[in-house]
Amino acid sequence: MRKAGTLAIFLLLVLAAGAAAIYENWLRLPPNWLPWQPPVLDAEPSWLAHMQLNSLFADGDACRAVLGRSNLRFTVLADRHTDDFCGFTDVVRSEQSPIAFNYRVVATCGLTASLYWYQQRLNRIAQAQLGTSVVKIDQLGTYACRNINSEPMGRRSQHATANAIDIAAFHLADGRVISVAKDYGKPTAEGRFLDGAHDAACDFFNIVLGPRYNRLHATHFHLDMGPFRLCR
Repeated sequence: MRKAGTLAIFLLLVLAAGAAAIYENWLRLPPNWLPWQPPVLDAEPSWLAHMQLNSLFADGDACRAVLGRSNLRFTVLADRHTDDFCGFTDVVRSEQSPIAFNYRVVATCGLTASLYWYQQRLNRIAQAQLGTSVVKIDQLGTYACRNINSEPMGRRSQHATANAIDIAAFHLADGRVISVAKDYGKPTAEGRFLDGAHDAACDFFNIVLGPRYNRLHATHFHLDMGPFRLCR
């Protein structure tokens, strides 16, 4: 028992020394591996990605600083509030992102940061499944003052605060267009790409909904940074 206790104390001392060395930067780890440091969006995300992205959503100033250190070009927009629980705070408009969109994305800073990492992952999937890259993404919108599923009653959608985006299609460098409505669920390279794109989104967004969720999402992926976690 005494030996076991001595070993446990020794291991605790080693762990404490290692943590102190990391905290004081005596021992350097790759970017995005320390939970107390802000993420580096142009570096590889780690297993902490989800926690880091949610922390950015909660702190607009820190989020804008992180975006400012990336290669993203963006414009900060004024907050907007209405009397019916719609409007947005800490929103930016992406002027130039890793992959072009059919029209510029206006979204919360936290959602924009998640999209930045997601776009990088998309091109890895495209290279693996299709041997090419994604050059444009078709989005259906971010901000819309409405309830979930456009129901007349119920909770507001994350779209009501520009904290969600609907993605319908991906344009490839070789000219192909992969559509969620036409290609999702098919046993083809295009279908496998969409499966990968859906699964990868779950690493960066809190809610990911696609055609398998319900008929209202038969034509697009819904991605948001709301307070719940769901990947369907």
